[in-house]
Amino acid sequence: MLIMPVANGILPRPEGGTITGMFIIENGGRLLLDVGVGREMLICPWIAEEQGLYPVGVIVRIMNIWSETGVDDNGAEIPVLMATLEGRGHARWYTMGAAGSYIYSNDIEYINLKKMRKEYPAISGAGWLPQGGYTEFRDKSDIPVTIYGADLEAGQQISMTANLGGLVELEQAHTIEHSVIRALNTYGLCTPRTLVEAMSRETDELKKSVEYSIKHTMPEALGLTASGACGNPMTSLAQFYLAQEFVGNLHAGKSLNESLDKARRSTMSQLSDDIGITMRQGIRVLQGLKKGMAHDDTILKLETYKKVINRFPFEPWG
Repeated sequence: MLIMPVANGILPRPEGGTITGMFIIENGGRLLLDVGVGREMLICPWIAEEQGLYPVGVIVRIMNIWSETGVDDNGAEIPVLMATLEGRGHARWYTMGAAGSYIYSNDIEYINLKKMRKEYPAISGAGWLPQGGYTEFRDKSDIPVTIYGADLEAGQQISMTANLGGLVELEQAHTIEHSVIRALNTYGLCTPRTLVEAMSRETDELKKSVEYSIKHTMPEALGLTASGACGNPMTSLAQFYLAQEFVGNLHAGKSLNESLDKARRSTMSQLSDDIGITMRQGIRVLQGLKKGMAHDDTILKLETYKKVINRFPFEPWG
């Protein structure tokens, strides 16, 4: 079976879900035409950070193909293909081969991830696009974590919630929230391994945002990662102080550049005082991550990650 890499994490729901997408002829369109309507292929996420193809994806049936005209970044018209793909089931490949510019596998295996959850805990990102989440803290035994996003077929908002109370601390739950979203959008699947990988990348980027914002006096950079903006006390205060100080400086008759420069410096100073962050390099990053952003990058036991995943439903439907 031929394999199509997808870089945007978009996969159809395996049990007959459909998605319609636009494909440039040179980037996927030719493969669709060669496979043909009514035939099947495997689509798997391409992982940019690893420069590799994730071994688990969704087998799809090509339901329809038609031509359209699109517009590139320069405003020029380009021929594109539209295609409707129907999910047939999760599957994985074990070995790959190449045929010209195409890749294929002779040992693709259908897998029922929903039935395998006890021995292989997983959350599916197929059929929906996770967009954000929030973590609540009532007490140590009651820490609900909610992930929300868009149903790719129906276009409506959907969500899933897991109560991680008694399993992890608040800061760890907040980190898990971000990491589940990142894993689903990157791999199309959140497993213990992809969750750990996502946590490592997410917290590394959050730390870099703290260091960058302090070093360059840029409070607006706090909490920005490849998976989006992190909502936390530190970034909320930064946005509030920055807006307040900027408007105040403008009303005082200062220029735009001077108003923004003064607002940035004042904001970082207030944040350091409010949250109690030292200016010592290295320590300030860890303080910003835990005290300011309520994140904890401590690596937990593999069994804990399995339990975390199993507290979420397999997918946000039903």
